[in-house]
Amino acid sequence: MLRVLVVSLVALVAAMFLLPHPDRSPPADATLLPQPLALPPVELVDASGSPMDLDALRGRFSLMFFGFTNCPDVCPLTLKVLADARAELVRRAPQAVPQVVFVSVDPARDTPQQIAAYVSNFDSAFVGVTAADERLAPLLKALGVTVEKHHHGAGAYSIVHNSTVYVIGPEAELIAVASGPHDAATLASDFLKIRQHYRAAHRTPAA
Repeated sequence: MLRVLVVSLVALVAAMFLLPHPDRSPPADATLLPQPLALPPVELVDASGSPMDLDALRGRFSLMFFGFTNCPDVCPLTLKVLADARAELVRRAPQAVPQVVFVSVDPARDTPQQIAAYVSNFDSAFVGVTAADERLAPLLKALGVTVEKHHHGAGAYSIVHNSTVYVIGPEAELIAVASGPHDAATLASDFLKIRQHYRAAHRTPAA
């Protein structure tokens, strides 16, 4: 009887080491919020020119990034990293792939059609949206998005903005932020940890 018990205990200990365990280490570059942050209502315009609000983000996780199609460096670099991170997640955890939402902060120049064509250069699954400056302002303020417009005369201007990626949870709330510079593999791993933490805290089977 004792021998059977010893063998059973050895087998149990071995199984504990051999079975995969959830990765409970903190994200490397992303910062988890202590509590999800509710976002203000905002009426966006999607790639087809139709109205879209943040309720459209409910039911799944999203990675949100703010930029503009004429951006010479930060936007293409960040969108490429997001595309690579999403591809990494498709390979590693296809059941946990988030949607990527690109929000243009240059509605005067970025039409919905231009935005759609722009983001499709990186990943055809990316969602592109925009909104008038006054409608977008409350969302930018809530998320702490830095956007500075510098006028150069004759209607010309440039825009300076941050490269932060915002992780939106399935209740359309901000749950984490990832500041740049970004690395695709790290961003993918961080997202899985954030998703795992959120699901454990909320006991939800959310996608």
